[in-house]
Amino acid sequence: MSEVILVAVNDSRAAFRAAEVAVDYARRLGASLRVVTVMDPGALDKHPGSIDPAALARHADLAAEAAVSHVAALAAAAGVSMSVSRRSGRVAAEILAEAREVNAALIVVALVDRPGSATPYIGSHTLRVLEFSGVPVMVVPLRGTP
Repeated sequence: MSEVILVAVNDSRAAFRAAEVAVDYARRLGASLRVVTVMDPGALDKHPGSIDPAALARHADLAAEAAVSHVAALAAAAGVSMSVSRRSGRVAAEILAEAREVNAALIVVALVDRPGSATPYIGSHTLRVLEFSGVPVMVVPLRGTP
């Protein structure tokens, strides 16, 4: 049975970079890739009245689909077997649940890239994954360190 590398993605450049690294590791190790996207319904409540919740949910679905399509193209080009899971709930909890369900050998997540910030930032979701994961977690920066 082949090992599974789990990569959590959204439609950010940082997540795309994490996906590139996850695909490369999967190719080198002969592992399969599991891509997870998580829709946090609570995120829709952060903008009450300013944005139509249905429109925001449709945008989130389209963004997740675009992210998955991007990773699928990377995996196909590398000859890596890939499967997808779309989950809903608290982001870190859903990533960890997915890792347990697929018996992931490694979780790959992105380091947040904040515009104008000179220092990398580990987001709250990534911190929770790091804190509660039972398997190794790789946190990938958007750009190489100088």
